[in-house]
Amino acid sequence: MQSFRGKLLLATPELVDPNFFRAVILVLEHSNEGAIGVVLNRQSDLYSVDVLPKWDESKDSSLFLHWGGPVQEESLLALGLYDENAKDELSEGIGCVKVLNLNPETLDMASVLNARLYSGYAGWSAGQLNAEISTGGWIVADLTDTDPFGDDPGDLWPIVLARQEGFLSKLAQYPDDPRMN
Repeated sequence: MQSFRGKLLLATPELVDPNFFRAVILVLEHSNEGAIGVVLNRQSDLYSVDVLPKWDESKDSSLFLHWGGPVQEESLLALGLYDENAKDELSEGIGCVKVLNLNPETLDMASVLNARLYSGYAGWSAGQLNAEISTGGWIVADLTDTDPFGDDPGDLWPIVLARQEGFLSKLAQYPDDPRMN
């Protein structure tokens, strides 16, 4: 089995499930038992500090809460960007993106260069993600250190597609509704 841990999944235009329409998902874990990821490009109207008061100590307390996926939406997950010396890299060559421990007693935002808070996550059962990729449901792309932390997460889908090679880069211009083209 090929693991896609540390990779981005971009929903293909044919994926019409509203949960994943033009979604960009960072795969956090992927094994024979299944996969877990977080949708990077769905910002909510809530401020992160409203659901996690300790978040006020972050570099930017106006950070919005993001929707991470349809599984356990009441749960919180955070990604942080650390400097090159931090442990547990998610993917080589991207700096150091990792899941933060959100325990208010141990949450230390001082060492985090950038962070984002999510409610929920995306999940796949054993073999499901590989099957969806092989049938063309997802485009697999490399992660850069700016992908999870960009100023406008809603623009991430075309940004990541535009840096791909060949036909995939042309998908960045694909209309939301091709019937309206």
